[in-house]
This record gives sequence, structure tokens and C-alpha cells, in this order.
Amino acid sequence: MAGEGWHTSFLGPLSEPVWRWLDSPAMLPAIAIAVAVVGLCVLVAGNLRMRRRHARLAISGLRNGARFRVVDAMCHAVWDGRTINTVRVKRALQIARDTTGMDFTSMHMQEMAQRADRIIIPINFNWMREDLNREEKLLIFNATLSVLLADGPMGRSDRVFLRTLARGLRLGRTDLRALARLITTS
Repeated sequence: MAGEGWHTSFLGPLSEPVWRWLDSPAMLPAIAIAVAVVGLCVLVAGNLRMRRRHARLAISGLRNGARFRVVDAMCHAVWDGRTINTVRVKRALQIARDTTGMDFTSMHMQEMAQRADRIIIPINFNWMREDLNREEKLLIFNATLSVLLADGPMGRSDRVFLRTLARGLRLGRTDLRALARLITTS
């Protein structure tokens, strides 16, 4: 045990050949290239997400504020699997009209939804929390929840989406518990 590295004692003797191979000087360029490719992919994906967001902003005709963020979160929520759910679009349209005072059409909502992020990862909604107070964040969450509930009980993917949105908005557990009490008592 005295001459073994931490990886051998931690991962067992079968990992030793892998670690010897990774420690070799010939692997350094390959690892550097792999890290560069992953970094480039992250930058390109972020740029594409930002372009889609700007396209949704242009379609909505709103400025980037709380109202746009409500509409934008709902446009992500109208997706049900691989299709846009028409019941959810109707509910999102109703909320968007009430929230913004603009005369959105179903085509507006569908066009924005077509440009919504399809692969939802934890960082997707981090940008939404900037310059928003607690009440505005809760408004975004409530509107999105209402859209998700429009066609009946939420499925597992809807709950995961909602959890990701709550993390992105940095809603606290106390806020979410208060909302849960409101929903269950209504």
C-alpha cells in the first residue's frame, strides 16, 4: 500500500492501468484537446440559447423585464413531451394577455415556443432572476405552474421542469411551501 497512489487505494487495483495511461505524457495533448472541445461546445450552446431568447423577445414585442420573463417561462411550459400542448397554449395565451395587456395570438405563443430551449438543464433559467424581486419571481413561477396544470395533473417531466425553474429563479423552500399550501387548500 505504501507505493500505491490514492486512486488505487480508493478505486481498487483494477483502476491502476487506467491511471498509468492517463499519467503518461502522451495523454496531455489529448486531454487538452478534449477540454478545449468541451469548452467550445459550451460556448456555442450558450450563444445559441441567447440567440433563441432574443428571437423570443422580438416576437413578443416586450422589453426584457418581468412581463417578458413570465411569457418566456410559459412558452417553455407549453411543451408536453415532443409536441406543443394546445390546452397549455390557450392557458398561456390567457395569462400573457392579462399580464402584459398586449393582444397576443396563439401564433405568437407557438412561434415563441418553437424557439424555446428544448433541453432543459439547471442553468437555463438563471438569467430570469436578474433584477427581479421576490413577488415577480413568484409571479413567473405561478404563471408557469398554471400553464402546466391546464391539461390535468403534472407528470414527472413537468415536476422536474418546475423544480429547474424554481432553482433558476432561486425561490426559497419557504416560498414553495407557501405555494403548496395555497394549492392544496384551494
